[in-house]
Amino acid sequence: MELLDEHAFAALHCDWAELLAKSNADPLFMSWPWLYSWWETWGESLGLELMLLGVYQANDQLVGIAPMYRHRIPLSVGMTVTRVHFLGNAWRVSPTVRTEYVGQVAKSELESDVALAVAAYLKTLTWDELVIPDSQEEGGGALGRALAEACRATPVVRSESMGVCIDTAIPIEPWLASLGPNTRRKAFNRRCLFEKKLGGSLQYLENKSVSQTAFLDQLNRFHVKRWEKPCFDDKACQFHLKLLSRLSDKQHALMSRLVVNGQVVSVLYDIQAGARVYNLQSGYDENLNPKLSLGTLHLGYAIEQAFQDPGINQYDLLAGSGKNTFYKARFNGRQVSFPTVDLVRSPVLRTAYRLRSWLPGGLVSRINRVFRL
Repeated sequence: MELLDEHAFAALHCDWAELLAKSNADPLFMSWPWLYSWWETWGESLGLELMLLGVYQANDQLVGIAPMYRHRIPLSVGMTVTRVHFLGNAWRVSPTVRTEYVGQVAKSELESDVALAVAAYLKTLTWDELVIPDSQEEGGGALGRALAEACRATPVVRSESMGVCIDTAIPIEPWLASLGPNTRRKAFNRRCLFEKKLGGSLQYLENKSVSQTAFLDQLNRFHVKRWEKPCFDDKACQFHLKLLSRLSDKQHALMSRLVVNGQVVSVLYDIQAGARVYNLQSGYDENLNPKLSLGTLHLGYAIEQAFQDPGINQYDLLAGSGKNTFYKARFNGRQVSFPTVDLVRSPVLRTAYRLRSWLPGGLVSRINRVFRL
């Protein structure tokens, strides 16, 4: 076991990619380009302490990575809570981009061994809670189980989000037939109106930094118009541009737009990692035509492209709901649960959590404020 510093983190990209390919970890969110770009963007500005743990075999071969950091929070009652977090999210610290399918990166046949080694090391350190946001597995997986055993940490599910992932390894016809008529019309049948009557077209951007910057600016403009705030603030834009410049040979951006009469009316930001396409963000003009739902139409193009590409077997809509409804469920994919698991080690915090379950709402709110729960 080694505690790796920032210089080692920066130099780890090749070994990380090799290990990731042999693991069950997520090929985008648990990749070096995503996590190193996240750390470089927010680590110092949020005052976080890097805890990047590398697990090595006797021959110095890297077989596991626990990408984490430590953060200390002073409380109004005179004590300090020390939380260990996984890189990629700053849960209850500050807004950043969202990282999903969070967990350790370990050689698939050594997952339990790596978890035990990480838990044994963490047992020697001082911390009160370990947070696994948007966990890849219920209870934090092998690491959660190892921590519960080694550190007597109690798992608490703090929140849970739902996402949808579409299996595109099957023929598209059965999937299309399974859609509701309204979804099929919006996502596919309205193409005739968009392409023939309005002269619209689908375009993919080249992976150049200038066009990527303009693309993110356009995405933000659509969000400001619809939500009255950008989807990516300055820090998030910096993160995404760093990420896009570092994508590995098994990752590439799929940045597309719908254009009518030379005007961009919809943008879709996807990244392919391995055999999966991740739908990260979209933005569109709500008022182009009352018969068109441009966001759904644009997703229809992207999903169909995933079905047609033999190298892609999943189109992942990820966690989160729409403005008014959980629209992702209409695409009839597999529903995915993203629990945020808090492994509570501190006896004081365990007591605070137990009290919350039966105290009146006012007292619960007070406990939450006092302990920053």
